[in-house]
Amino acid sequence: MGCSLTYKFTKPLSRFKLAERITKKEVMKRGTKSRIFLLSGLLILLGLYALSPTTSTLTTVRGNPVSLDQLKPDKILFNGKIVTVDQDFSIAEAVAIKDGKFVAVGTNAEIRALIGPNTEEIDLEGKTVLPGFTDPHVHFAHKVGKIDDPIEEMFSQARSIEEVRKAVQLKAAETPPEEIIWFSRGPSQETMGTDRWPNRYDLDPVSPDNPVILGFASDHVTVVNSKLIEMVGTITKDTPQPYERGFAGEIVKDPETGEPTGVLREKGATTLARGPFNLYPTETLEENIKRGSEKVVKYGITSLFDPCTNIGKGMDNQPGLQAYQRLSAQGELTVRINAMIRMPIRVQTLEENLDFLKNFLFAPGFRNDRLRIGTLKVSVDGSGMRVPAEKVKAILKAAHKAGWQLYIHLSSGESFDLVTDALEEAYTEFPRQDARHVITHARWPSQKDIEILKKYDVIVEPQMGFSRANDPIPPAPPSGRLAETPTRVPPDRYGPRPVRTYLDNGIRVMTGSDQKPIGPLFTVWGAVNRLRSSGEVLQPEQRMTLEEAIRAITIVPAYSIFEENIKGSIEVGKLADLVVLGRDILTIPPEQIREIPVLMTMIGGQFVYVNPNQDPYQKVVYPYFG
Repeated sequence: MGCSLTYKFTKPLSRFKLAERITKKEVMKRGTKSRIFLLSGLLILLGLYALSPTTSTLTTVRGNPVSLDQLKPDKILFNGKIVTVDQDFSIAEAVAIKDGKFVAVGTNAEIRALIGPNTEEIDLEGKTVLPGFTDPHVHFAHKVGKIDDPIEEMFSQARSIEEVRKAVQLKAAETPPEEIIWFSRGPSQETMGTDRWPNRYDLDPVSPDNPVILGFASDHVTVVNSKLIEMVGTITKDTPQPYERGFAGEIVKDPETGEPTGVLREKGATTLARGPFNLYPTETLEENIKRGSEKVVKYGITSLFDPCTNIGKGMDNQPGLQAYQRLSAQGELTVRINAMIRMPIRVQTLEENLDFLKNFLFAPGFRNDRLRIGTLKVSVDGSGMRVPAEKVKAILKAAHKAGWQLYIHLSSGESFDLVTDALEEAYTEFPRQDARHVITHARWPSQKDIEILKKYDVIVEPQMGFSRANDPIPPAPPSGRLAETPTRVPPDRYGPRPVRTYLDNGIRVMTGSDQKPIGPLFTVWGAVNRLRSSGEVLQPEQRMTLEEAIRAITIVPAYSIFEENIKGSIEVGKLADLVVLGRDILTIPPEQIREIPVLMTMIGGQFVYVNPNQDPYQKVVYPYFG
């Protein structure tokens, strides 16, 4: 499949050692049903002939002779602790794989009975195996896979406005005049120890000859210098405020002179700076996707959802989707991708959005085994700003009516109420079965919101790794600065990421990273511990169980995109995606889960990553991509 990290083993992996082995009793204790399943009558025949001395026996399939050896597994993995994440959360010892799918799951004896002369045998030596991980929220093509820049990393780690200026100055020294300097992943105001963002007057002395664009607060806030303002020509004291046109955005202006300060809040304003530039053309994104794939498989990720943030050219989806389609057509997509289409709700009028929705080149639900395009990402708020209510309702209802799955970004209680009201109206006016809409971030719901989510089987996707950081208290102040006391919950709301409340109300929960940081085991650690960097436990009553957290990075994301029958668990007939862990996630102390190394990652029956360091107690590093 075009991945450079593909390995073929010809002997048992004797380097892999675990202190513990599992017993047959443990393998069977989670259920009385047999651990062996066979795909068809042909595989039953395979088992009957497995011990036959004859290797050239033929059978007939639809009148054509077939060698029974051709029906035997390509490889087996045995002597492991295989957490299947099936309905019973069963534990098995071994699996058989044929043509990229699981064809049998069972005990060592049952699976070894299927071995043929060409079957590759891999001894797991007691290691724990899980289904391949899914990160259902990672800005992948333009962010994770971009070429690492040490100066941009310095910028992202800045602890003051002066350190931001220093990073820009260093970059300007190596950048030709008139060439743009563009950094994302900027620090927060809290990190910089200030109550304001940098502005054009901070940047101008260190970048007089280069236009500068700096992204802060996950790119919800953009800061530009005077060179950039001069170049684009659309950011002036006379430019109408985006929010006056029904967009989500504000050009921050000096209260005395009316001149823009260079601070742009939300997409309705930031697009004025970014729109004229195309920092990531299709060819660049293709290379980013390849590099990003090599990064994420190291953390056991076999599938991911990309909200496809659009950088430059307004809200143009074409470069990102085209990059994914090209790689898919060429057989060069390693990781399985759910690529979303972003609605330009924050930067275009209602009429423009409805026209955008009507003119897609394909109907909802395009897919193959590596790429799916069938989800619309709709962002209704950010940085304390919200899209007007009637516009949100009209767009959500139109997309729902047209048959699209919605992936709705919201970050405040007020926005939560708006979205659930819109969904209630959409389902009432345009009844649909099994739409599987998703709300991402999903913070600060009311009881009424909970009831509507349950009524329509809406899935939530909070990022549980975020409990490591400071969660904001709604509403965010107009400056965009976030408060630091997330445990102060309004009386009519549940708190930030109330996953226990969701689960107890029968609402499905999946959890991604949003790159803070990438690493599903870090996400599981956050979900079951809810530890902040200070050591405080953030609402301990909202913890998930370990089984729930594992399901939230495996089978629930698969369900959310209608793929629960082909992936998300280790069961017969499903795609052979799995992760081999260095330590046993079911027995390790919960606070150590993020320390578990990924030793191997398999996609479609092929190992796409083998950790060169097989020490189960190695240090695991989680890079913060943005």
